[in-house]
Amino acid sequence: MNRIIYLSSGVKIFSDEEINDLLKISRENNQKNGITGLLLYSDGNFMQILEGEREAVENTYNKIQNDTRHRNIILITNESVKQRNFSEWKMGYSIVDPEFLSKHPEINPFELKKPSKIDTIITTFIDTFLNSFRNKVLYN
Repeated sequence: MNRIIYLSSGVKIFSDEEINDLLKISRENNQKNGITGLLLYSDGNFMQILEGEREAVENTYNKIQNDTRHRNIILITNESVKQRNFSEWKMGYSIVDPEFLSKHPEINPFELKKPSKIDTIITTFIDTFLNSFRNKVLYN
């Protein structure tokens, strides 16, 4: 198993319809390629975690690097992992206020049930991302 975490900025602010189109294509491609993970979007910025077989994850990341909808792509980590952290997550879309989520952890999709399975780097990035942006969050 391999995991890539990256940050990027969109070339513009995406509408809900554009995000939904992106999610539809991503779901289909990820399912075909055995990739799981997490996608967050807020105020024109993306954070994504991709998990799966090394070749599939790296091929997907290479496509993202060449996607003209992204700019300022920052690779955070590309590493081997023993298991997936987001194997049961399904990609969806929600408008979420991080302050609301912190007050209602029972409905927080990022409040993972088994924190021992999640690396510190992942929880730190998710927390930082959620606390940095206030409008839109996409979750897997």
